[in-house]
Amino acid sequence: MFYKSFSVTGEANKTVMDSGLISTIEEPKIIKAVLIDVSAYQGNILEGWIETERILSIEDRVLNTSHIIAVDHCAVSTTKIVRIPIDEAIKPGMIFKIGINCGAAPSNITGAYEYIRTV
Repeated sequence: MFYKSFSVTGEANKTVMDSGLISTIEEPKIIKAVLIDVSAYQGNILEGWIETERILSIEDRVLNTSHIIAVDHCAVSTTKIVRIPIDEAIKPGMIFKIGINCGAAPSNITGAYEYIRTV
């Protein structure tokens, strides 16, 4: 299992995407899951895409946040989503991207792609 971190700073009334996880002929990948944390609950939408196909759309209110209590050493939530299972092959030459679609009040996301190499 491999991990690649990401951080996306949301912008009001925009969708902002991470640079993504790239699958190549030399190193094809399967995205197993996304580990996620949001900065605030604003009713924004977390989106996951493989090229032009959206495979994930989740409102931020169901995701984990470690920012509400303003403590760096807080416990991980037991009632909010921390790990989103995906288990999708990314064809060589394609990119899996995660992003945040914000309304008037932006929020940020941080986390990691959990993936395996298939070669």
